[in-house]
Amino acid sequence: MSESYFQFELIKKLNLENKTNNFVISPIGIELIISLCSNGAEGTTQQQMIELLKHQTIDEVNNIAKKMLVESEKNEKVKIANGILTKINAEKNFFEKGTKDYEAKIEILEDYNTVNKWVNEKTNGKIKSIIENLSPDVMIVLLNAIYFEAFWKEKFNINHTYEKEFFNIDNTKIYINLMFLRGKPLNYYEDDIIKAVKLDYDIKDNSINAIVILPKNEDLLEKNMNELIENLNEEIFYKIVDKLNEENSKTKVNLYLPKFEIENNFNISEILKNLGMVKAFMKEAEFKGISTKLKLFINKVLQKNYINVNEDGTQACSITELEVMLESYLTKDETAKDFIANRPFLFILRNEQCPKGHDIIFFTKVCKFNKVYNN
Repeated sequence: MSESYFQFELIKKLNLENKTNNFVISPIGIELIISLCSNGAEGTTQQQMIELLKHQTIDEVNNIAKKMLVESEKNEKVKIANGILTKINAEKNFFEKGTKDYEAKIEILEDYNTVNKWVNEKTNGKIKSIIENLSPDVMIVLLNAIYFEAFWKEKFNINHTYEKEFFNIDNTKIYINLMFLRGKPLNYYEDDIIKAVKLDYDIKDNSINAIVILPKNEDLLEKNMNELIENLNEEIFYKIVDKLNEENSKTKVNLYLPKFEIENNFNISEILKNLGMVKAFMKEAEFKGISTKLKLFINKVLQKNYINVNEDGTQACSITELEVMLESYLTKDETAKDFIANRPFLFILRNEQCPKGHDIIFFTKVCKFNKVYNN
């Protein structure tokens, strides 16, 4: 029986709400913010948060989170920051755990502008804000920021980018800009259901790469894409990863890949509740690890993401916010394999050094275009 990981369950739940829409999500960002918050919880509230993350104990939660941060910090192309913005003097142990294990900076929470200023700074201005207001009853805001920017190891020639048809998930057709690599040796894998290719960035240890997965069947686009995501689990995903990492996986490929830019935001509170983290959102929540004097509960968990893929490389960033509230969100090479992403596909940024099941930095579903991506 395949092991279940939080990152895959989260992706599946989000896709159920976006079967015909593009989306980008950062599973690592959400995992880190919930892990941090769980240190302020007790009893059933904490146990549900631990079980949501597929761990056994709070120590295991913190050890995995620490390893995620340590491995991410080894790569100069990824920047992760955690923040605790607070109006109250929380329990000493919660602040110590946050600053030591999660390297979170503690700041005074004044209003929503404090939150948006933090967001803007940590994403180099790519995400300028995440909230438009903040209830006066919100006592603590926990924040996670992830910023990634890197050039391709094998850059696409901008002169080889040209308009080509893309078949949207709703069976409409549009002409968009597809980048092209002709007959390049790339890590390639295919089986009866999918084709996959791994793209390397200009990073010293090659720890971060992009995996593009394309359903093999060119018919029934919505059914094939959504079934691919619904069936995605650790056994299937890591089989693809292992096959792409095999020494003999290098294959000449004619790669056609759309330039794309996606920005979206989600309130993932209901998804977390559906996955079992219920009590944390109730007024009966147990957050005495944050304050023994105040009755606190989670108001909402929000995430806002941005990704841009072009000829030079990839830029992506994510902000996750958790509010704790007081009781009272060209021609081709004929000898090469064809990989033509002119229909719905997945674009996954993965850190190979992070623990298995905790390695997806960004997961992007690209299934439709409304207009031509301009240079």
